Amino acid sequence: MRKEGVKQDLLASVHFLIPPVCMLCGRVLVKGRNCGEELLHLQICSSCLSQFPVRFSKDRWFPCLSDPYEEDPLPDLAVWTLFHYEAPVSTLLRKMKFHSKKYCGVLIGELIGREFPSDVPFRWDAVIPVPLSEKRLEARGFNQAEVLAKGLSEHLGVPLCNNVIRKIKHTKQQSRFTEPSRRTENVKGAFAVDEKWDITGWNILLVDDILTTGATLHEAAKILHENGAGRVFGAVAATHRENTEN
Repeated sequence: MRKEGVKQDLLASVHFLIPPVCMLCGRVLVKGRNCGEELLHLQICSSCLSQFPVRFSKDRWFPCLSDPYEEDPLPDLAVWTLFHYEAPVSTLLRKMKFHSKKYCGVLIGELIGREFPSDVPFRWDAVIPVPLSEKRLEARGFNQAEVLAKGLSEHLGVPLCNNVIRKIKHTKQQSRFTEPSRRTENVKGAFAVDEKWDITGWNILLVDDILTTGATLHEAAKILHENGAGRVFGAVAATHRENTEN
């Protein structure tokens, strides 16, 4: 008990000398004034959180591919997303992805983990992030999809399996291409399931940061199915696409 008290005293001293600030607006966070206990932990004020572009619940599921084709082996692959790809979520995702601000992804991963539907009629076996190539992982220092997947894993109580899929081909960044066909070709054959894993019958939640054309998620899901996976669904933080089915 005494150790816990000392720890709390030290934290209080640190917060007094270096007060926590909102990661978006930079204002000092004061519990009871501009944040509660949870927002203090997440490093965001209530005002900034209220600006997040949250989608209506009926507008969170999308078909994976924006440009479907007749011979698609996974025509029913669906992807869930919480946010429109707009500021401040787009700002946080770019900071995480291109400026190594991992804490931005921790916040978004926590939020999508809290909101992901818990009423699916089956049990998830694994949460799997879309992997980076070794070259890009070394340059960035972490996989942004894995940061987001951790929040989903913790809130769903499902194991995070970050080495089931490997990226075996270093591809150009998908953001360089606008045409769906170019994106599909860029990631073709880029993934493989590690031979140490037997995923036969697994129900898998496949996680990435952004849904654009869906080519990357689709290619990764296809490899999982080819290796015996049962149900595979996608989950991302945000998409700019609008759901025309609603």
